[in-house]
Amino acid sequence: MQQPAPSASLLVRAFARLLARPIWPGLVLALVTLLALWQATQIRVAVDLSGLIGSGTEGARAIDRYSARFGPLTAEEVLLVRAPDLASEAGLAALDDLVLDLQFVEGVQQVISLAGLPAPGREGAWLSGPELADLPPAGRLATMRRESPLAAQLINEGLTATLIVVAPERGQGGDAFAARLAETAANTPALATEIVGLLAVQRAIARELIHDLGLLVPLATLICLAFTALLFRSARAVVVIALPPITGLVWFFGALGASGTPIDPLMGSLPVVLIVLAFSDSVHVYHAAIHALRRGMAPRPALARALAETAPAAALTSLTTILAFASLALPDSPSLNRMAWAGGLGMALCLASVLLMTPVLMRLLDRPRAGTRAPRLFRGLVPGARALARHGRLVALLAALVLAGLWALQSRSDLGFRYGDYLPRGAPVTEALAIMDAEGLGADRMLVVVEDDPAAPLDRIRAATRVLYGSDAFARGAAGEAMLARMASRDGGAHALPVQLPIAASDVRADQALAALEARLAEAGLAGVTQIVGPGYALLTEGPRIVESLRWGLYSTILAITLLVALVHRSLRLGLLALVVNLIPILGVEAWLVLWGRELTIMNMIALTVAFGIAVDDTLHLLNRLRLARGSTARRVDRALVEAGPPMAATTTILFAGLAVTLASALPGLAVFGGLIALAVALALAADLYLLPGLIRWSLR
Repeated sequence: MQQPAPSASLLVRAFARLLARPIWPGLVLALVTLLALWQATQIRVAVDLSGLIGSGTEGARAIDRYSARFGPLTAEEVLLVRAPDLASEAGLAALDDLVLDLQFVEGVQQVISLAGLPAPGREGAWLSGPELADLPPAGRLATMRRESPLAAQLINEGLTATLIVVAPERGQGGDAFAARLAETAANTPALATEIVGLLAVQRAIARELIHDLGLLVPLATLICLAFTALLFRSARAVVVIALPPITGLVWFFGALGASGTPIDPLMGSLPVVLIVLAFSDSVHVYHAAIHALRRGMAPRPALARALAETAPAAALTSLTTILAFASLALPDSPSLNRMAWAGGLGMALCLASVLLMTPVLMRLLDRPRAGTRAPRLFRGLVPGARALARHGRLVALLAALVLAGLWALQSRSDLGFRYGDYLPRGAPVTEALAIMDAEGLGADRMLVVVEDDPAAPLDRIRAATRVLYGSDAFARGAAGEAMLARMASRDGGAHALPVQLPIAASDVRADQALAALEARLAEAGLAGVTQIVGPGYALLTEGPRIVESLRWGLYSTILAITLLVALVHRSLRLGLLALVVNLIPILGVEAWLVLWGRELTIMNMIALTVAFGIAVDDTLHLLNRLRLARGSTARRVDRALVEAGPPMAATTTILFAGLAVTLASALPGLAVFGGLIALAVALALAADLYLLPGLIRWSLR
């Protein structure tokens, strides 16, 4: 019989010591967990969608250039004000009162509204001035919409909804500032006022993230606990299996709290992913221990050997997922880079918890015992897999056909960005944004920087105003020139024209309105002399580039994991077989997105990358059992299926059910994130059970 490798013997001795003297290691682990619980109280949620954009990106550099020429951009609050009829004396009086009250809110620097628009040719308000005094309220508002492009951006055609933009003083923005605005608006009951815009969206996302952390993580844990109890039918077994993953998650939260790392929308599903993956490792370890006790060895040596045999596979599966997370560090994106670090750290902590706590709990709780029977729940999947594996050539042909079909579908995928992925379903801000979309009002304030022509300084400005506002009257006459002077750069070489674009609350690509605007500028011959600037613009334009970077990160992850499998098993052939079966779930998910009519967004690409790191887990456990088995290739494949097949199915069920809870999130991006990974692990199980064994027998015959 082949002697165990020195490293395996070292692992056996290490686990044997933990099994022999569990008290002191258990106390140390308990102390570490208590410390982590204390630090976990420092966790905070922070949402800043602009954090997706790194300082070195073109969108961020454009904002820097604007700030140098015009002054710093401020994070403005946008208020949607509605009334059954603003075009009445009572409606206009209430609006005037609201604007006046907002100007006296602590921290307000400027209020932009219909009531504050200057009259043509003079200082002072237009709406309440002598020019419109003889007109009825509806006539005043209609005249302003017709003659002022700025007014047309601030009130809808039906004269029932208007926007008020509030710019805070430097250092005065934030949740407290928004709360003061909301409190002030509530004092005008004749008007229905809601805070909308990017800042309001981010606050709504933060509230939903806090809700998800308090609901989805415990729900995923309960599902894993219930399935473990159904599978092993022993309270002590459930404790041995469940306590290490839960402890690992506590360590992860403690690390986030201690390091001051906030949880943002990209990381919202990460705790669920970590807990279900840790449960998966724990089930594999416990299942291996049951099989080891049936070999006739004394319990303690048998458990030590089982742990030593399973630990490398568990470490390797964690390493592949860590590699997947590490690829998120490639794009110039602070949010993605933070998730890369947090995901890798979380995987390492959960693995350490499973490998260190499991032997201690096995010894203290005396589980599993000699004579414990392996669960029978998924044994029925093994005979079919063994039978199909005998037809290696047929399996190889089937795998080639599946890959070709999925590849053809995947090649039709497109890149995109949707605000809908981040807008909480059913939230007041989402409903308000939908109303604004329907009314043609835009909550995302951008600026179009127009470079002046020294020979004819106002020609380009007038052409741009025709594109943006439908008329160049805004840029003519003394009043227009006075207004334009307020929009001039410090160096006098450019003007910044404001434009309101929608934050699409409906499920459409977020850049539709922006693309239409850029096309109109190009048709007017202004493409080379205009630049759109703003946080929203940077997000929309850099989003697809981030997706492209993530795609290359996925390719690098696939290459790295393929080489890792080949190196560990000392077989390039096995590495390529692992690549084939694990491309199927990834291509399958991309094909599903194409059939569903969805683009590859940032959240979708993160899901695909993480899914590949997870999908390879079953492959690694099967190959690990193949390595430990003895005899001909056919006998080794059969033995690997018998020992690894049921726990693979059990852990996939845990992963699928645990990740599926994210579908309950009101944040569509997080729901899709967990759903896509769940789909990938289900496809991975099918490929590993019904394709990989046949490919091994055909390739290694």
